[in-house]
Amino acid sequence: MSSDDASDDFPASKLERSGLFAKTGLKVGKNYARYLLDRATGEDDPEARKKELNTQNARDLFKEFTRLRGTALKMAQSMSMDTGLLPDEFMEVMAEAQYSVPPMNKALVRKRIRDGLGRFPELLFDEFEPEAMAAASLGQVHRARLDDGRTVAVKVQYPNVRETIESDLSVARTLFRRLVQGNGFDDHFEEVKARLQEETDYLHEAQNIDHFAEQYDTDKLVIPRPVHEFTSETVLTMTFVEGQHLDAFLDTDPSQGRRDHFGQLLWDFLHEQVAGNARTLHADTHPGNFLFREDGRLGVIDFGCVKTFPQQFRDDMLRLYRARMADDEEEITRLLFTLDILRDDLPQETQKELRQFFDRYGSLIVEPYRQSSFDFGDPGFRERMQASFKAASELRAATGSPHFIFLNKALVGLLNLLTQLKARVDTSESVSLLNNSLEAIGAEPVRP
Repeated sequence: MSSDDASDDFPASKLERSGLFAKTGLKVGKNYARYLLDRATGEDDPEARKKELNTQNARDLFKEFTRLRGTALKMAQSMSMDTGLLPDEFMEVMAEAQYSVPPMNKALVRKRIRDGLGRFPELLFDEFEPEAMAAASLGQVHRARLDDGRTVAVKVQYPNVRETIESDLSVARTLFRRLVQGNGFDDHFEEVKARLQEETDYLHEAQNIDHFAEQYDTDKLVIPRPVHEFTSETVLTMTFVEGQHLDAFLDTDPSQGRRDHFGQLLWDFLHEQVAGNARTLHADTHPGNFLFREDGRLGVIDFGCVKTFPQQFRDDMLRLYRARMADDEEEITRLLFTLDILRDDLPQETQKELRQFFDRYGSLIVEPYRQSSFDFGDPGFRERMQASFKAASELRAATGSPHFIFLNKALVGLLNLLTQLKARVDTSESVSLLNNSLEAIGAEPVRP
């Protein structure tokens, strides 16, 4: 395969990609039919067979979505890794495959860098490793060295990614329209599309990195720095951050103290963002974007999916947190309507189901704040969290401000990280940060 046709392994047209979606659906259907037949004949242990079905479906989905890459793979990874809405077997397969997306061939990498930066990598860098060190849904990362001796990570976007956003979301929109009710559907899809368009613009991501490095690069966190002269819309060069991903860190059997330490850093990082005046949130809170370092600092990478909240939405979320902590039912109801979670266009039965779900979910979210120290290793909390995620997957209404999408993505991702770490976290500082923000908007602080 020549470098000019090397992008043929990345289907770009709507027809090609719709065909692969359909092929995947047929595979899953075939697996399910075989499972039903086995269950009917009583030849297998039903529970074991269901787990096997889930694992096979996850592998088939990942295989085909890997060919699609781009938006399709991003959505599949998000559903399994960030929300917990799919069975545990899906999470296991996606966790194994998190860093094993088949990379572009070397000729295509050279071409993508030349197209993005004007010259081939060997003319730009003192050293450039042609083998990708990581490959994900939208692009892959190579280690390189600048002429000044700095080690850098070079992220190279797959071909046609931006061009496929519209077609992939069009297919997804058609599927989801059959499942949901309510008038907020289009607004939710526009929000997802806007973030994906930003995430595939590496010049925008470089600006995000600058913001987070200025705000949060401290003796606790390590943020990369963009190298602007070697960055374009499709190629991003940034300083290299050392560290272990979560699975490798846990494989070292870290002490409870180390687990608590990094859990505290993750917890504090999110609250500093939510309480901060910039209202800007690193919304891709999944294991691949954090590095656990020997020096005790937490590395934070991948700033493509960043959400800046409108002032009113952020402030109303703070008020909802306060109302939950105070068990103020009247204020909770008012804010649920203000934030479009409850809507007059929905049937009364749907409104009742939504209110019941968000009461349970809201109580779960504020549970850690009700005590000065919280143990995320508590199996009871994890069970309640998974039950809430499962209940969320059964809701059939597109409600809530679209700004919730990436707030929930960050929050659910954080909870998953903390439960995997089994960390014990001191919540007093986070409560203090939120209280300061409440006072700044003229609201009563939360009383211990």
